[in-house]
Amino acid sequence: MTMIQLAAALISVLYGGIACLRHRQPLFFKILLYGLISYFFGALFTACYSVVHGGGPVGFHVGYFGHIGAYFFLFSSYYGAIDHLADGGESKYRVLRIVSAIPAIVPIALLVWGIVNYGLSTMLPLLMLILPMTFTLYFAVKHLVFPDVEMGIIRVMRPYNGCVILFCIAELAGQFHYLPETVRTASAILSCLFLVLLLPLAEKGVRKWFI
Repeated sequence: MTMIQLAAALISVLYGGIACLRHRQPLFFKILLYGLISYFFGALFTACYSVVHGGGPVGFHVGYFGHIGAYFFLFSSYYGAIDHLADGGESKYRVLRIVSAIPAIVPIALLVWGIVNYGLSTMLPLLMLILPMTFTLYFAVKHLVFPDVEMGIIRVMRPYNGCVILFCIAELAGQFHYLPETVRTASAILSCLFLVLLLPLAEKGVRKWFI
């Protein structure tokens, strides 16, 4: 499974690099690409460790920083490059902002539940991963449910935002070790699929609003 994740990350990075060479890409797309590069290096460490030691690393390890970095870049791409275009801060959309935060609370709730039932030491590796994932989920859900703006940014980016949400869910399920092995395996496979789709969907969206 580690090799599949590495292959998926490599495909994504190559696609993003080629896309940047072929066409001028906006900052949003480039930040997203940096996040997938971070993910790739995390997967590369895990794969190399598995080859050398005959099994994957246990507990918190360097490979986690690749995942953590990926979500920080995803969050940055929303907050720093596109959210101000989609959300003008109108008070009439305050309810939508609050509703968008509800799904983002789920990872934190699952983490607390895991700590209560399995102890802090078992769940500690997830602690640094949950925070950037939570902010990423908030913006992805917000951009999915927000009404479209004049530039059409919300509408054309909805497939991408849906993919981000599914990617976060699959990644989250794959990280909780108390879940059945079949569930974690299926989640890992799905996360690889969504990972490969992220950049193509993002590029398709930004083509329609970036000039």
